[in-house]
Amino acid sequence: MLRTTMLLLTTLFIFTGFPNTAAFSAPADRFIEQLANKAFTSLGQKGISEKERSDRFTSFLDEAFDLERIGRFTLGRYIRIATTNEKEEFINLFKKFVVQAYVNRFKDLSGKTFRVLAARELSATNSLVLSELRVKGKPTIKVNWRVITKDATHKIVDVMIEGISMSVTLRDEFVAVIRKNRGKVGGLINALRKKTSSQ
Repeated sequence: MLRTTMLLLTTLFIFTGFPNTAAFSAPADRFIEQLANKAFTSLGQKGISEKERSDRFTSFLDEAFDLERIGRFTLGRYIRIATTNEKEEFINLFKKFVVQAYVNRFKDLSGKTFRVLAARELSATNSLVLSELRVKGKPTIKVNWRVITKDATHKIVDVMIEGISMSVTLRDEFVAVIRKNRGKVGGLINALRKKTSSQ
């Protein structure tokens, strides 16, 4: 299930794990840089238990990403027909799915370098941060981060890896699951239940 999503998000969460020592003046730049430093030092630490790493990753996600906003977007037009209970359960399962699928990607962060290149203000509250990932022996990967700022708080709401949007990819795959279940959001929820309970 969701193989394309797994590949995209694997790249995404690897990106947040590498430090960059350059100084930036734009707040969105600094936000991404600080997240990278924190992920590298905290999540990449060796010798910690699986539970501790999972707890740290969960806290990191809550700090870095607006997962509720992303989750609502990924339901597409079906967000309008989902019940309040379905919405709440979906968001909880979505967070659990991400944690279980990617927390162990931070065990080995060697041989990779991450660099923030620039930031562009799209509006008073919306910025695009440009960065790149270099893995020894592989082509450089370009990544754009869309950051929303509200009340002086920054949150990542989308990531484009080589032009492929995380949010759009998730929406396409989740909506496909819903359609296979006769337009029922419960079908996606059941799939995520199985996915998260099997790990």
